[in-house]
Amino acid sequence: MRVTGARVDHVDLDGARRGLVLSLVDDEGRVGLGEATPLPGYSPESAEDDGRALAGLPGTLGPIEPPDGASAARAAPGAAAPAIHRALAPLSSRLRGAPAARYALETALLDLIGQRHGVPVSACLGGHPPHAEIQVNGLLTTSVALPEMIERARALAARGVAAIKVKLRSRGEDGFARDLEALRALRREHPAVELRLDANAAWSLDEAPRRLGLLAPLRPRFVEQPVAPELLHHLGACEVPWAADESLAVEGMPERLLEAEGCAAFILKPAMLGLLRAHELGREAQARGLGAVVTHLFDGPVALAAACELALSLPRPPLACGLDAHAGLEAWPAVRVPQLREGGRVAASELPGLGIRTWTA
Repeated sequence: MRVTGARVDHVDLDGARRGLVLSLVDDEGRVGLGEATPLPGYSPESAEDDGRALAGLPGTLGPIEPPDGASAARAAPGAAAPAIHRALAPLSSRLRGAPAARYALETALLDLIGQRHGVPVSACLGGHPPHAEIQVNGLLTTSVALPEMIERARALAARGVAAIKVKLRSRGEDGFARDLEALRALRREHPAVELRLDANAAWSLDEAPRRLGLLAPLRPRFVEQPVAPELLHHLGACEVPWAADESLAVEGMPERLLEAEGCAAFILKPAMLGLLRAHELGREAQARGLGAVVTHLFDGPVALAAACELALSLPRPPLACGLDAHAGLEAWPAVRVPQLREGGRVAASELPGLGIRTWTA
């Protein structure tokens, strides 16, 4: 298979954010889609960086040699990955530090391979039929007033969402005390919901164990990224388990965290890690008995569909994932994400590749 054409469409979103949709055309006329939508203030690169990384295609791609003979669905797990690594090898220097551009390229190539074999991206990644169904988690934040947070939680429960993640936005001891009271009110209102918290790396190594202890009566499943990314492996076992998010992008840190006491789960953001790297880390985490959660970065529809395929591809069903539709999708051209279902669920699209055949910028 050869890539004979490439196009990058730019989508201006709300504020300073911009998305890029990559279309790769193969020698039989199939079109594979990928998306790079870095999040300002969070992603290590800008949309301009991603645009430069995606320039000059297809001439800079290496040969693409996906597995032949058996379909990708019957191939060994990860069978498509070596072919994509070889194809992207000439671009290694320009993709370094541009994970969203890598995500776009890997997604588009997997989309082409899936279409060629007549199987979804999840089967190309995982080598097995995708999981029947995956739940999504809802998202709340303590930066809104308590009545509004409670009302949003009720709306999520009414949709059938059984896991809620709360971002703890307040800072300082007074802020943590306010967050704690809000969480107590949320737990009283929803005693059976699976509660997850995200500290956004805001706590110090000294204060994190104490704060986790104060949160223990609320029975959170885990707290994401309690401390700075480069310090997380030093935290150790606490009264509440913790999960790794931003730390997974630090070189050498995932390997340390796989061995760390207290680590309960890996939070996989393919827009920050690349699609193949996120899949690799998810497999390793599950092999060690850790949970895996796949989440978007408030991306557009193409990247969201790819993240859903990642969740469907893991060896075991992941925990409820951060793949719910979000308000930012309204700024994009109307494109249906075929993996999203009503009631807070992700399911296989039963379509080849990514399942999105029409894209209009």
